[in-house]
Amino acid sequence: MNIPEFLSGGGEMGQRIREYDWSSTPLGPIETWPQSLRTCIRIMLTSRQPIWIGWGPQLIKFYNDPYKAIVGGKHPWALGRPAREVWKEIWPEIGPMLRQVMEMDQGTYVEAALLIMHRNGYDEEVYYTFSYTPIPGDHGGTEGMICYNSDDTTRILSERQLKTLMRLSNELTESKSSEETIERTIRSLEDNPHDFPFIEFKRGTAPAGRKLQVIEEMTGPMTKGAWEVEPHKGVVIPIFESGSQEGYGYLTIGLNPYRLLDDRYMNFLSQVADQIAGSLADLHALEVERKRSEALAEIDRAKTTFFSNISHEFRTPLTLLLGPIEDVLSDPESKEINRYRMGIAYRNVLRMQKLVNTLLDFSRIEAGRMEGKYSPVDIFVYTRDLASSFRSAIEKAGMELEVTSGPITAEVYVDVDLWEQIILNLVSNAFKYSRQGRIGVHVEQDGEQVLISVSDTGVGIPAEQIGKIFERFHRVEGTQGRSQEGTGIGLAMVKELVRLHQGTIDVESVVGVGSTFSVRIPTGRGHLPAEKIVVATKGRAMYAEAFVEEAMKWLPSERENDEPQSADATILLADDNADMREYVERLLSKQFRVITAMNGFDAFEKTLEHRPDLVLSDIMMPQIDGFGLLKLIRTEPSIQHTPVIFLSARAGEEAKVEGLDAGADDYLVKPFSAKELLARVDANIKIARSRLEYAVRLEREVEERTKELKTLNFSLRQSNEDLQQFAHVASHDLKEPVRKIKTFSNRLREEYAAALPEQARIFLSKIEQATGRMFSMIEGVLSYSFLNGGVEETGTVDLNKVLSDIESDLEVVIGERKATIERDVLPVVQGAELLLYQLFYNLINNSLKFVRAGVAPVIAIRAETKGDTLGITLSDNGIGFEPEYAERIFNTFTRLHAKDKFEGTGLGLALCKKIVERHHGHIEATGMKNVGATFSITLPLRQEKTNI
Repeated sequence: MNIPEFLSGGGEMGQRIREYDWSSTPLGPIETWPQSLRTCIRIMLTSRQPIWIGWGPQLIKFYNDPYKAIVGGKHPWALGRPAREVWKEIWPEIGPMLRQVMEMDQGTYVEAALLIMHRNGYDEEVYYTFSYTPIPGDHGGTEGMICYNSDDTTRILSERQLKTLMRLSNELTESKSSEETIERTIRSLEDNPHDFPFIEFKRGTAPAGRKLQVIEEMTGPMTKGAWEVEPHKGVVIPIFESGSQEGYGYLTIGLNPYRLLDDRYMNFLSQVADQIAGSLADLHALEVERKRSEALAEIDRAKTTFFSNISHEFRTPLTLLLGPIEDVLSDPESKEINRYRMGIAYRNVLRMQKLVNTLLDFSRIEAGRMEGKYSPVDIFVYTRDLASSFRSAIEKAGMELEVTSGPITAEVYVDVDLWEQIILNLVSNAFKYSRQGRIGVHVEQDGEQVLISVSDTGVGIPAEQIGKIFERFHRVEGTQGRSQEGTGIGLAMVKELVRLHQGTIDVESVVGVGSTFSVRIPTGRGHLPAEKIVVATKGRAMYAEAFVEEAMKWLPSERENDEPQSADATILLADDNADMREYVERLLSKQFRVITAMNGFDAFEKTLEHRPDLVLSDIMMPQIDGFGLLKLIRTEPSIQHTPVIFLSARAGEEAKVEGLDAGADDYLVKPFSAKELLARVDANIKIARSRLEYAVRLEREVEERTKELKTLNFSLRQSNEDLQQFAHVASHDLKEPVRKIKTFSNRLREEYAAALPEQARIFLSKIEQATGRMFSMIEGVLSYSFLNGGVEETGTVDLNKVLSDIESDLEVVIGERKATIERDVLPVVQGAELLLYQLFYNLINNSLKFVRAGVAPVIAIRAETKGDTLGITLSDNGIGFEPEYAERIFNTFTRLHAKDKFEGTGLGLALCKKIVERHHGHIEATGMKNVGATFSITLPLRQEKTNI
């Protein structure tokens, strides 16, 4: 059969058009068709866009392969039929447009038009963008039309579903109850009448329980939504409140009558059901959280009451402690040692009193029972006097205190006691978190406010912590201050005290630069209740002594003990509390040499310097805490075996377990018995020394054994040196001729390429490609040999391409030997392409080298994938080898044949084994003399790391 050129190709429809009996149609035989029709059919058959052509008054239908999806179940019946018959269900929509094309010679264009097509046995909602273009006949006039189509159905349906899900999500986010969730759900779904033409909610448990139920035949009166017919299928979506076994209700939904209930539609309905369930779960979680918040608030109120009560109860015994202690300190007949002891007690009773007062004041603020009594003060003078109480401690630390003022003309009213706590807390914090530089206090009037700023050059506050700094009990972890002691309520209380003055407080801070706290309070008295204004009184420092005593403890003690006392063992004591350091030091110094440190960093430096027999450390310390110190000690080889005992106020089994799990040798809780402390320190030192003695004996044995191993390993090192020397020689001998080939090939191309015939240039390209691969192979193999396992990057490797490259490189040898290579289709693996190339190159090259006389080589490469593992066998019909050599042939420099018979270095198979092992695989060989050899390789399809 002679096929006209315009009907050549075209896939299935091209063949059907060629085989169709067109003589039975008004168009007549193909030979009689006009040129314009032929041209359009050629365009249609070669296009990848869905196209159909209607020709003649009846618009006899032609279409191409991409259009088959549009015709659907009417294919191939639609070919050669009048368009009116093919699309009778949508003819009312498209008929007028086709008449406009055929009768008025005017094209049409419709975008995303909704059509109800009957093409697969049911009426179907589809959306198409199409154009009708007139086709002129050979002798003028419009003889036909051509239609270009694009299917928008998937896009339109997806956008519609996404819009519904987004609206439903937004609506349900605002829901406050289960009833409102149902209302908002129905409102959202009714906004999509195409997919939800009918919606009904009923109370109770759904017939199918918790599962979506499909209703095959809907009955009863129903709304039609966007369609002219009622839905005939539906689903039931059950609705259960979170935590309840009883159904809250269920939605009955009538489905789109022009869509199949396929996986996509069901997935859409499942997402709707999931959003409803998620909304109800969120409501349940909110209710649980509300109840939890109420419970926490009740606990908080109880805690505040407890702190208030306990603070009151503490004041009586504290008063009874302070009185006798002051009597002893003021008694001229008291012994010096008793004065020293009472001094420690006095300072710590003052600190406890300060903590109790802080807790009591804060609990009163929380309970709303604290009310200020405001009087006019010279705000600068009073603030300066309060800040100056820290001057001795600040200057002793080598820093400067600077108090300055701007002009202040308005009266300022404060509660003198509350103001004292505000200033002392801020200056105390500035000193606590600054180790050098200056602390500045500045007072000035700013309009109708007075501004008091306290700045420092300290450690600063991380940006993510600034918003939490005024929360009660919040502590900035890891801050390198002078001490880690504190309740975490100082700044929270300052904020509340400032609020009682109708003022505000904020902070600006840069880590490593410093912080500035700014307090603003209104001037005058108009903002204060009239009954809270009192007669001016002279400010008295009620809290200053306790604040300053605590600050002095953060400074190094005047007594330095870097020169240890004479004793049998040395203890390093780390604690940021000066009184605690002095107390424990006095206990230990009767039996041990004691070195003290103020923080974890100081302790680590002194541990490296003095190599103590034991470290006794607090946990909560500035710069580096106890856990950080322990980690540094355990990671420093020279001191990692030093026993460490934690001495901490963190009581309870969990705290002790945490310390021991971190690697501490013992854990002692404050307050502790002096006898228990001495006993535990002594026991841990003895245990550590026993371990050390055992370690010394073990080390001697290891040294002796090491000497023996050195002697035994001498020959191995010598062999390794020989291998390195060989690699050096091979590097020079192999690379030099390849380099010359590359050089002269390049010159040949650059200088004589124009004179070479086309075939010669092809040969030259093959030479260059093979030389390049050979040079890369030599470089890679030698580098691999020199580095003895250097890193190679992994990537995706197509083994079929690798084998094709090898066949190309060995093309001449394969031709000379008349060899045949049979191979399966190999998968893509992850690995180092250069190394895998070398692996298969060596194996195939060996099979081409070790051949039997008069026998054409046949090399078979077979592959089998099992899970994540690839098995490859490469077999040949060559000279083979005796089975007893199956393992030996993979050893370096192993040769089974004389050099004059078969060339080689004896490294090829050894390198193959290394390459396979580097890819975390396995290789083995089987053979029979004068029959052949088989190499079995197992490789993982994927590598866990990006290099091997």
